[in-house]
Amino acid sequence: MTPAIVQSFVVEDHAPESTLYLLLDPLADCATDDPLHIEALRQTLGDDALTRVWRPDLEHTPHACPVLVTLASAGARPSAHLLSLSAQRANEDARHSRRYVCGWLSSSANAAAISAHLIALGQLPMAQGKQFFAVYEPLRLELLSGTLRHEEQGYWWPVEHWLFPVASGASSVLSGHPHASVVPHQFSGEVQQDVTLVSSLLATWRCALSLPLTIAPARWTGVTTLPPQAAAKAHYQIRQARQLGLKSQHDIVTLALHCLLLHPRLHEHPHARLIINRAIQEKRSLMTLLPTIDDKFWKKIVSELTHAGARS
Repeated sequence: MTPAIVQSFVVEDHAPESTLYLLLDPLADCATDDPLHIEALRQTLGDDALTRVWRPDLEHTPHACPVLVTLASAGARPSAHLLSLSAQRANEDARHSRRYVCGWLSSSANAAAISAHLIALGQLPMAQGKQFFAVYEPLRLELLSGTLRHEEQGYWWPVEHWLFPVASGASSVLSGHPHASVVPHQFSGEVQQDVTLVSSLLATWRCALSLPLTIAPARWTGVTTLPPQAAAKAHYQIRQARQLGLKSQHDIVTLALHCLLLHPRLHEHPHARLIINRAIQEKRSLMTLLPTIDDKFWKKIVSELTHAGARS
């Protein structure tokens, strides 16, 4: 996320007759002398520019609820300084598990309506009934968007355009449509339950990519920190690991990381599957069993999977 990306969003996606909002999460750390601190923004923009988003699960700690900041009302221009500061903070938060800057929203609706809508978006179906998830958080938002079909993406209305940072290190823009009719399915809620594990896998993945790995044929080498749809790729591997019978979060992350670095279908190879099954049956950690495979044999496994895929 760069100031140029945020400025481009304001120029290209934000209509002059709409209001531009900045969504901040006080659950993330922010120094009291930071110009983006809630109280500093209150002094700069005034009380009327700050609207609390009342999370139902934080009703006893209102100071921890997110804040919707009006950067520019209809017809006004936002502060270039605040846009730049918020972009820089979003970039600094890229490796943190919790982000202070959750995104920039453009809408003709007032702050109270947008606040209520952010809470409504988080009421997702589960087997036991609806449950609230803080889907305005960037990683949760990325995962929620990934569970919706193309024709369901207008779900965000009355938010007209929503710029937010994604797990790859890049950014994404969601666009709402007034006549979108979407009924989220249970899978959307189930994915939200895995956000902590997804976050852990993403952090481990980023760390691994900074190391001089001796063999990692599937490692990402693009300009962003992680590949596009990194969160969805991480969640897919987590689901695959669970379907194989792994229950330990450590084992799930271990297998998922190997798949992301070596081959996405690593678990399909007979020898790898043998080790996975052994870990399950003997209740042993994958981390203690996988080192029994040396680099030469890993290359053989990857080669066989690659050739099998080319023939199918």
